[in-house]
Amino acid sequence: MHRIWAICENAFKEGLRQRILIILLIFAVLILVISVFLGPFTLGEAPKIARDIGLAATSFFSVLIVIIIGSTLIHKDIEKRTIYTVVTKPVRRSEIIIGKFLGLFFLVAMIQGGMTLIQQLVLYIFEGSFDLSLLFALPYSFMEIMILIGILLVFSSFSSPTLSAIMGVIFYVIGHATPDIKLFADQTEAVILKYCANAFYYILPNLENFNLRIDLVHKLPLYPDQILFSVCYGFIYTIFLIYLAIIIFERREFK
Repeated sequence: MHRIWAICENAFKEGLRQRILIILLIFAVLILVISVFLGPFTLGEAPKIARDIGLAATSFFSVLIVIIIGSTLIHKDIEKRTIYTVVTKPVRRSEIIIGKFLGLFFLVAMIQGGMTLIQQLVLYIFEGSFDLSLLFALPYSFMEIMILIGILLVFSSFSSPTLSAIMGVIFYVIGHATPDIKLFADQTEAVILKYCANAFYYILPNLENFNLRIDLVHKLPLYPDQILFSVCYGFIYTIFLIYLAIIIFERREFK
């Protein structure tokens, strides 16, 4: 366990050193603040707009950080040749994957928590009160981040950073379009397209399971079975991706 923690700590510190984080955080703070000044243009919907933009900005910048850092998570060690030192020591390759996963997850979770805190402070300054119901989006966002990190680790374990980043973006976009894929499968009359669309719907990650923006902004009720399904789905899919990344990484040869 201490070996996993050492790799996790190293990945966390490497992520903190990247200056891109500062730029992304500045943009995130600006968007959160700007969302409050949209009042005169929103016809009385300013509170909802501010919350929606804040949640969207937090999610978007977190995903961007994951893709930028996650796509180079393993390649950097190969490029610096530090991976050769690690694999010759009594460290399992599975421990490298798990440690990298945890390091990036803790980093993004910390940044997400900071942006969520900023949003609460902005709401308190301009509205005089916190909206603690928005905090419920945080664990769901963590689930989405876990799946994205898993996807990036799968592709990083055998491909280049560019391809890993591209696949991360593709899976993120498709992951939020899965309800449309299901709708297409139900409406199309072409049998082949119906089977293909259903296959994509059930195999690809459904990231819309973790999108609570509309529910929280409009104060819609959340049901226990919905919460339980999303949590189980997130953990099971993440474990599957990490296991797949481990299998691929263990079979990779370093020359």
